[in-house]
Amino acid sequence: MAIQLPTVLSHARFAPVSDWLSRPLCCRYAFAEFKVLNLPIRHSDTVEQARWLWAVGLFEQDQYEILGAWSDQTPLAEVAHDLHKRGIEQITAIAAERVADFASLHPTVQWSAAADGVNALRLRTGADSGRQRRVVLQSAATTAERLHKSITRAIRRRAPFEDEVAAAAFLAQALEKADRRLYAT
Repeated sequence: MAIQLPTVLSHARFAPVSDWLSRPLCCRYAFAEFKVLNLPIRHSDTVEQARWLWAVGLFEQDQYEILGAWSDQTPLAEVAHDLHKRGIEQITAIAAERVADFASLHPTVQWSAAADGVNALRLRTGADSGRQRRVVLQSAATTAERLHKSITRAIRRRAPFEDEVAAAAFLAQALEKADRRLYAT
């Protein structure tokens, strides 16, 4: 049975959370990493996995913020449109577990480079990059992975969720908490 997920932004029960997830963003990011989380949801006697895409962005050295979360069923063009609508004009480098040609997704946004998770580090640390840029981008990738592991642990402690709405609410709250920790460091 395929899980049909509500988006956090469209569900009335998440008004305060959706306000946070739809907040304005910085216009330029040096790097953004898109990751996928699996949220276990109980359906009768079975537990199924709902996949959610989330992203973290680096806008200045050591300055990060959570860019958002979307059901994995959300078309990437819609994700790009959401990010543009919230203020993003440029992302210099993108890493994603799910390869996509971000460059063609929104014509007014400059998506300079995209790669899947395996090739992203090579892309971000290529010979044409300066040493300082390589260090910054490697640090950003490490931060994204640290956040991903932390959120995954939180999901395991709480799972399985009673339904898709509860899973989406938990994910939004976990991402907001992670975002606050990013600003505290």
